[in-house]
Amino acid sequence: MWPTADLLDFPPISDDLIEEAVSRVDMAARLVGPRRPLFIDVVLPRKPEAPPGPLLFLMRAAVELHAEIQSSDELSDIEETLEDVLKDDDDRGIEEGCEIYRSLLASRLKEIWRSHRGNERIARLGSAQPAHWPS
Repeated sequence: MWPTADLLDFPPISDDLIEEAVSRVDMAARLVGPRRPLFIDVVLPRKPEAPPGPLLFLMRAAVELHAEIQSSDELSDIEETLEDVLKDDDDRGIEEGCEIYRSLLASRLKEIWRSHRGNERIARLGSAQPAHWPS
């Protein structure tokens, strides 16, 4: 079971810890179907190497935040970039596009953490348990 309420008592989380957490999630981009819509997948690794605690918790928060970002317009520029490199099967371009998206995720997590009641929002994000996450 994932911890919840005690996460509100986290010590201050550094930018470096957020960056590390986002760097550890698995990310992939893919084109699907006849119209080839773009999907960006952000998931926890099958066996996260992060020890339990703030790092693993922030990894989970990043995955959950991705679900929120995915339904907004924030991805449009990144999607255009990735769509072109995916069509060209450009591995380097795909990796660069994913890194741009990692930066966006990290930036949003930092913004949330620093906001009023940000620790509570991060706690909600990190405590979510979609059915596809390992338990």
